[in-house]
Amino acid sequence: MALRASLQDWAPRRVKLTMDEHLDKMASIGKRGSSYYCNPVVAGLAGILIWGFVIWGAIGKEAVAAETQAAQAWVTEIWNWLYMSSRNIWLLVLMYVLYKYYDIKLGSEEDKPEFSDLTYFAMLFSCGIATGLWYYSAEAMWHYEGYGTPRWTDHKIWNDNTRAEHAVMMTWFHWGLHGWIAYVLVGVLIGFMTYRRGFPMSMRFTMYPIIGELVYGPLGDMIEVLSILCTIFGICTSLGLGAMQINKGLVRLDLGTYQGQDYFGCDSSGTCSGRAGIEVNRDTQCIIIVVISGFAIASVILGLKAGIAMLSQAAFILSFFILVGVLFLDETWYILNALTSTLGYYIWYLPRISFHTDAWEELGKASDGLGGAPDGRGGLKGWMNAWTIFYWGWWISWGPFVGTFLARISRGRKLGNFIIASLILPSFWSFIFTGVFGAAQIRISRQAESAGLDMSDAAHTYGSLADKSVIGWNTVGEDGVARWNPVPDGVVRLYNLATEDVIFEHLCYYGTHEFATLMTVLTLICIVLYFVTSSDSASYVVDIFAANGVEEPPTIQKVFWGCTEGVAAIALLLSADEENPSVALNAVKAIPIVLGLPFTFLLFWMCQALMLVCSEESGKLPIERKNFKTFVFNLELSSAISIPAPFIYCGQVGTKVWGGNAIVYMAGFASMWVVTIVFFCLAAADDAFLSLAAAMYFVFAFAVGGMRTAVRAKLGITGDMVSDAMAGLFAYPWAIGQMAKEDFSAIESNLKSKELENPEATA
Repeated sequence: MALRASLQDWAPRRVKLTMDEHLDKMASIGKRGSSYYCNPVVAGLAGILIWGFVIWGAIGKEAVAAETQAAQAWVTEIWNWLYMSSRNIWLLVLMYVLYKYYDIKLGSEEDKPEFSDLTYFAMLFSCGIATGLWYYSAEAMWHYEGYGTPRWTDHKIWNDNTRAEHAVMMTWFHWGLHGWIAYVLVGVLIGFMTYRRGFPMSMRFTMYPIIGELVYGPLGDMIEVLSILCTIFGICTSLGLGAMQINKGLVRLDLGTYQGQDYFGCDSSGTCSGRAGIEVNRDTQCIIIVVISGFAIASVILGLKAGIAMLSQAAFILSFFILVGVLFLDETWYILNALTSTLGYYIWYLPRISFHTDAWEELGKASDGLGGAPDGRGGLKGWMNAWTIFYWGWWISWGPFVGTFLARISRGRKLGNFIIASLILPSFWSFIFTGVFGAAQIRISRQAESAGLDMSDAAHTYGSLADKSVIGWNTVGEDGVARWNPVPDGVVRLYNLATEDVIFEHLCYYGTHEFATLMTVLTLICIVLYFVTSSDSASYVVDIFAANGVEEPPTIQKVFWGCTEGVAAIALLLSADEENPSVALNAVKAIPIVLGLPFTFLLFWMCQALMLVCSEESGKLPIERKNFKTFVFNLELSSAISIPAPFIYCGQVGTKVWGGNAIVYMAGFASMWVVTIVFFCLAAADDAFLSLAAAMYFVFAFAVGGMRTAVRAKLGITGDMVSDAMAGLFAYPWAIGQMAKEDFSAIESNLKSKELENPEATA
């Protein structure tokens, strides 16, 4: 009975509770301000699921990687369209609120920003990007060379210069506006609910405008658990990729690698083992994760200002130094031209690329028999899975913790300033970073290709190992005489290198062995700093989730979640054997895509919640307004009856809304329902009928949604047609029970009164 009562007293309202009163309404163990305090349901369930995965990874090994990749393939095949279209919708919502509600503050009118603009930007960028930007600094070059055979490798359509421009633009698409959207959406909504409404800083309260008081119960707990899972496994992706790159960088320093050759610890046969014997393997990478996690735990214990803020500033300044250094070391004016040209190309191409799903490429080859391109041209199946969909899942999985972290550091900032600072400015910084490295690496790759470095072996990959008599250019001078110009030692075909090697070999291009060593050390320090800042931010936020939104949760819990992140990343790395390390990388990349799917639906509801909150805070919509008497998921008898026989109450509700005979409405809904069941049964003989059953169910569900819209209009209940349609589609029996619960008697009485007062009008 208590549960049913809570479902009937669910509606959002103006809440005037203290923080302690909010926290008392949620499950908890421990005492606030003591050595431990958490929500046992959230922390317990999230901990069980994460550590269960760790144990499964330790036992199942390659089977774990296979299962996660199979799940990733299913998400990509079925939900590609949703991943691509959703971000455009979210972007439109953010642009609308940016324009319409620019001056609304995340806090009271007296609140001032806690951090300076520079520190603020450094913290949000370090938290939001982390090591991924360094690991994928060569993305533009890979796109240019055709990694995964994308559609623009068709040389009959794309020339080399256009391919280069498209490659950089595609990288910007992955690291730009459409990436940062999830962070901003979560951050601005949590900022509103925490600093203007007084709710605890927790993901569950982003849904208060939608599900009201139910955020304090099991539904809110499930939102927190999903957010923790997304955060932990999202950060695991960065931990895994970062560990691989740091491992490679340390090995290069140990071996003294420079321009394709090792110089330290070499014997008479030319075999080099290095000075410390560091190897590229999963054991070394696990040790790196342990060490980095230790630094991250220390940072999060120091706190937001003493730990996270200082490390973020250091990481940002060092990355800026390296970036500008590459700009000046390379062909500066060419890179500036490339950045300018790509920006125009990005703006022009964005509407098209943001909706592109590789629909025809995903049909496969013509020989697969599904309708693939008969001319054999264009891209290959799987490119979207490996690139864009992976990125979108990765960004989304980071949404809960980065968004919450952004809200934590944004008190006192205006909504417009927040969106510009956390969506537009970081995107431009990502454009500059990936654009400088991408343009430089594409130029070096083209230089190597035109010289004759065809990647057939090491001597045809590195200019330093090449036969100078045949690898180079016949350059025609101003006097019209052709002179042989051998390939310089620094020129390298970057595409033929391991992923983790590219950034380091790129930096070798610009100077001596000593210079390359210095740049490798600086790059490793920068990666480690980003590594630590992302991990400590994640630990901090996950503990907030597990502690019901307490902004300064107990230290021991921060240590627990920091250790959990590291162990989960190690479990993913250990899911592969030494002979096939790529399996671990595939497992690491698959998890965010899978977890990003349910969170995508949650982000749609957050868009709706943000629009409602902005309207409420601007005074255009009252906070306390009429809602359905019971929540859409309810325990009403009418809902239970509607599972097998939805037409009964559809008839009753229909006559109250539209008038007329209830039997007619009942017959109409019954015909749709019976046809659906008949088609479903016939599917046992012919699978084609299953599709017809689904089609008829959609007709029935949208009819239920249409009736729900009519009920709202009749009773003056707020809502929207999209939510009505989704309720009919995914929760038809409860939506029908919800409508049947409503009281139409007052409206019927008003109509009869009007008829009695004005009988002539009735006649």
